Amino acid sequence: MNLDSIFDSTTPDDDTYASRMRYQRNLLLAESDWTQILDAPFTDEQRAAWAEYRQALRDAPANWTPGPTWDAPEPPN
Repeated sequence: MNLDSIFDSTTPDDDTYASRMRYQRNLLLAESDWTQILDAPFTDEQRAAWAEYRQALRDAPANWTPGPTWDAPEPPN
C-alpha cells in the first residue's frame, strides 16, 4: 500500500508515514468488524481466520519499518 500523497511537497518524515499507515490499518479493521459478530455467516474456522487477520493488522505498527509503502496482510477468502 502506497503511503505517499500527491500533496506531499517534500518527503514525509517517519512519523507522517506511521500516521498514514495506522490510518489505513484502522480502515481495514473497521471494514472487517462485522466478521467478529456471533451471527456473521462463518464457520468457526472462517471466524478464526478473520480473527487472525485482524490480529495481524493490530500487530502491524510494531512489525513495520516506517517508509513510503506498507504490505498490509491479505484478508481471508
